[in-house]
Amino acid sequence: MNPLDIYKKLPRDNCGKCPALTCMSFAVRLSKKELSASECPALDENSKKEINGMISSVSDWKEKRLAELFDEISQVNFPTVAEGIGAVSEKDALKITYMGKEVMISHSCFKDELGIWDKLLILMYIKTAGRGRLSGKWTAFRDLKNGLIRANSFNEACEKKLAGMYGKTGEGLLTRLKAMNAAEAAGFSADHSYVLYPLPKIPFLLLFWSGDEDFESDCKILLDSTATEFLDVEALLYLGMALTWAINPVIIDNC
Repeated sequence: MNPLDIYKKLPRDNCGKCPALTCMSFAVRLSKKELSASECPALDENSKKEINGMISSVSDWKEKRLAELFDEISQVNFPTVAEGIGAVSEKDALKITYMGKEVMISHSCFKDELGIWDKLLILMYIKTAGRGRLSGKWTAFRDLKNGLIRANSFNEACEKKLAGMYGKTGEGLLTRLKAMNAAEAAGFSADHSYVLYPLPKIPFLLLFWSGDEDFESDCKILLDSTATEFLDVEALLYLGMALTWAINPVIIDNC
């Protein structure tokens, strides 16, 4: 579930009395099942039930899909697919870098604590088992295979959100990117350019332009032209959203 759907049901006054401190951060953590609606002191019982119902219906679907994906990868030979997807095979598990952190996955479970959307994306990446070299050709989301049908969603959920973060926090966002092992990229006209790998074979090029009196801050995201060899455009959209949340869910609340 998009945290924005939950956010609309919250008081949106950032009272600071819940464990997440801000309403958007609370919504993000609710969507990941890290908190429950009862931990918001401002919600009445009907609102709590409504939000829990929203989360449960979506969570049931996601849990079912998670189980299906584990079943689908149960016969995957990890040593065979590891090199192609940029992972490392270790005994009966795969070690893969996701959002700048190493994650271990067996055929039946994750060894690390992750949100369910993160688990689904990683398993879809493993299942796709893409191969081949990156082209080095940066491509807009709309120009990827079938990308046009989800291009507006990608712009709204990823590029505009990151532009808002950059406009509000500036160096704070760039510091967070560096903490996620993003590398500065040269040769682009943007004020700041960074390459970040949410998954080993799917680099994102983040281009930021500072705002002025006439124009707001802007962000464009380019992907390697081979991206759809490793995830389809629907999953790439959700990967972009997961990256946006990972950069800093608290900053999102200020945008």
